[in-house]
Amino acid sequence: MIVYRIDRHPTLKFSNDLRKKLIILKPSLTHWAFLFLSIKLQPVIEKYLRALPYTKLHISPNSRFLFHLKKNENATSLMSLDLSKFSSLDRSHDISDEDFSKRSFYHLAYNDSDETLYVYSDDSNKENFNIYALTNSSRMLKQLTHAKYLCVYGFSVDFKLLVYGDRYKTEGGKFYTRLYLRNMETGSDVLLADDAEWEYRLSWSAVMFDRNKENIFLRVDKENKRKLSNLIKINLETKEIKRLLPPDQENPRILPLGRYVDGSDLYFFSQISGFGNFYHFDLQTQQTTQLTFFKDNISDFKVDRDNSTLYFCLAIFEKVETQIVKLTLNGAKPSALISHALKGSHYLVSGEGSWFSSSSIDGPLKVTEYEIGDDLKLKKELPAYHGLLTELVHNTYSYLEYETFDGKMIPAFLSLPKDELRGAIITAFYGGEDYYSWKTQLFTELGFAVLSPAIRGSPSRGLEWQNLIKGDLGGDEILDLHWGARYLEQKLGLEPHRIGLDGESHGGYAVLRAMTMPVGFKGIAESTYPYGFGICWAGFADLEDFYRTSNIPDWIVNLVGPYEGNEEKYRNRSPVHFFENLKAPIFISHGTNDPRVCPSSMEGFLDKLRHSQKEYVFHLMEGQGHGSGNQQQEILLYERLINFLKNVLLK
Repeated sequence: MIVYRIDRHPTLKFSNDLRKKLIILKPSLTHWAFLFLSIKLQPVIEKYLRALPYTKLHISPNSRFLFHLKKNENATSLMSLDLSKFSSLDRSHDISDEDFSKRSFYHLAYNDSDETLYVYSDDSNKENFNIYALTNSSRMLKQLTHAKYLCVYGFSVDFKLLVYGDRYKTEGGKFYTRLYLRNMETGSDVLLADDAEWEYRLSWSAVMFDRNKENIFLRVDKENKRKLSNLIKINLETKEIKRLLPPDQENPRILPLGRYVDGSDLYFFSQISGFGNFYHFDLQTQQTTQLTFFKDNISDFKVDRDNSTLYFCLAIFEKVETQIVKLTLNGAKPSALISHALKGSHYLVSGEGSWFSSSSIDGPLKVTEYEIGDDLKLKKELPAYHGLLTELVHNTYSYLEYETFDGKMIPAFLSLPKDELRGAIITAFYGGEDYYSWKTQLFTELGFAVLSPAIRGSPSRGLEWQNLIKGDLGGDEILDLHWGARYLEQKLGLEPHRIGLDGESHGGYAVLRAMTMPVGFKGIAESTYPYGFGICWAGFADLEDFYRTSNIPDWIVNLVGPYEGNEEKYRNRSPVHFFENLKAPIFISHGTNDPRVCPSSMEGFLDKLRHSQKEYVFHLMEGQGHGSGNQQQEILLYERLINFLKNVLLK
């Protein structure tokens, strides 16, 4: 075992013992070889980062401006493209002096009457989210709200009123929300409600006003358990609160739909049928009418500026296509759908109009505008990448299904390298979707096949499939991964030591769990698999620590069960307590400022690694939250990852 201290590695706010940054490599990889590989890798990584700098797309209401982020070498900039003049993202110009690699960032709204852009962002990637404004007169963000964590928000159509929720944590570790009404002209706030005593609590939700700005409509979550949600109406003058839907229509995902509520017509998205569909609720008669009847995944949707045109995307995974659909909203009356099928994945660009971002596993991102009628007319297309496809696409791919331990069929996409096959990487969670990822292309360029399965619990295959993980985190869905590895053995003729796992956040946990799964789990003889390596991004190894420290403890309660009374289960599903089962090299990356998956939830596992003889790479991202930073930081990160993979291949 060879140990290298990397002195330039940033200091992380872990315990003092873990401040020692070590990269542990195989004896067969000498010091000079390690340095040689590092030098040769940078141009490969830069090729992708420079070709794909654009993220977070947003179209202004009048379709005049396209706003987006652009990753540069040392910072990330907020950009604006005048669509009336230019058709290339290269013609965008920066509109702010902020470095958005130091912020989590989402577009919220654009007021074209006074040209103010509103964004949802934080400070230092700590997820202390608030609303900020950016005007033409200033290049700096102006913070409008000062919440600990703003999770509910919405403007009136004229931008004169804002409702926002301030999520706060009590000494007992519980989260509650205070809801405020802001007069945007005076800046004064009025407390509308505090959900501390509510059965149905405020959660993550958009807020819709009615046309006269007398009432607001938003989503609530029963006991904040992520199991049953409903819609409520709050009168802004009397503060009276009314729950709208009957209990038998409640389900985990109900979302209000539209720019405002007009008369008695309230539209919403719901999974009550088992799959996402659209519904109408009559505020006078209290009757619900189902408007669509799909059994495929509605991956994205929005209502246009006129509040009567609904656009949505329907992913048909087995056909490797997306149907883009236009529906005229006409109360409870049925309306004809206009639908067109396109290859790959399509998502609606936030803002206005029939604008889409489109890509496929073998096709980089494009921004497109369509005229959706009996025929589909492409009005505008803006490639969101640079370079030749031969440099950015190194795979072929197909949809497939494989059988898992209990006879269920796991849907998946398999990418194969165009050149020599050296190994395979399985996406540990959030897989089974058809969109371009430069990481997938990097892996296939290195000779790895990539299996991206929608294992049980995945949100894109209906409510029944998603619920199979509830109460069983770290259980059957991990066995789905093992059976995926066995499938690759047979299909590709690979030995187990050439098959590894890759996962982020929940997927990072799945990597650790799969590599430390106890023998005979649930009485299943083949409950373990001898993976050759694992890649864990922002993962967690200690479920008890995650529950205590995360800003979303309700997430893990939904998947494991209440902590009180289930402490043993939390420990038994925690990889840190099964560390001795880790047999293969592992790459771990984590941000120092991550409040969603706090570094402490990995500390025990990392401490055991440091005191073991096991092979690992531990990469710390200074100042980063639940994601990566600018190009320079990503180059360093991926250099270390590729060196790790090259070392694995030398076995």
